[in-house]
Amino acid sequence: MPYLIDDTRFLDRTTHGLGIGAKRGRMHFRARGAMTLCGMAHVEAMLRASDVTYALYAHDGDTLAPDAPIALIEGSAQALHALWKSAQNMLEYQSGIATYTRAMVDTARAHTPHHCAIATTRKHYPAAKELMLEAVVCGGGLPHRLGLFDSVLVFEQHWAFLPTLEAQKEAFLRLKTTHLEHKIAIEAASYDEALRYAQWGADILQCEKSSPEMLRTCVALKAQFPHLLLSATGGVTLQNIATIAQTGVDFVVTSAPYHANPVDIAVTMEALGML
Repeated sequence: MPYLIDDTRFLDRTTHGLGIGAKRGRMHFRARGAMTLCGMAHVEAMLRASDVTYALYAHDGDTLAPDAPIALIEGSAQALHALWKSAQNMLEYQSGIATYTRAMVDTARAHTPHHCAIATTRKHYPAAKELMLEAVVCGGGLPHRLGLFDSVLVFEQHWAFLPTLEAQKEAFLRLKTTHLEHKIAIEAASYDEALRYAQWGADILQCEKSSPEMLRTCVALKAQFPHLLLSATGGVTLQNIATIAQTGVDFVVTSAPYHANPVDIAVTMEALGML
């Protein structure tokens, strides 16, 4: 179990030095505040790899009230201390992302008659993609792209190698015919670009850092191009999701959940069998 090995390595110096490693104890995990829980699958894997018994009172995706119990674990002090921080850190960081995502999802739903989905970018911390995307899904969001391999999205950085509109259109039409099984998304920085790409046959217009007025204007293109999907990206946060969702976009693409504060998980221990 890499998460445990990373923390314990060869020795828990404090528990060993105090001579308490073999003593039996109980450890409680509780939510200090309201949260959407995530990380329990990894915590349970840690528990199964450890010499402990346990009871789980909550699971990934659950909405918890303050002071809600999460887990009860019994074992030696050595085993409990080896688990403590790795399990707590996993829950706090993943639940922080899940809680922020859930708040964005709920806010978007509360302010729009249509469904405005919350999708997250691939701007996750290096080597943390799996954990961060798990947390997004626990919070009711979805990954926008897993990587370059699973979707087609044309950026202005691609156009840098195709300097004329004629060359861009030719390459775009070739892209549509060579990747028939994928929707073709393209970033638009203005209404003129949005209209042009819709006329070329784009399936999704990704409106980059656009004002609400600009988004409404682009959404109006759906009357002429019914197949078209509109997304808003760039600076989308919990603070402005309601305003953006109200423009009528089909989904937003955001990195904000990745920067959410960790939630607070309370951990307490008690000794067993001591007079």
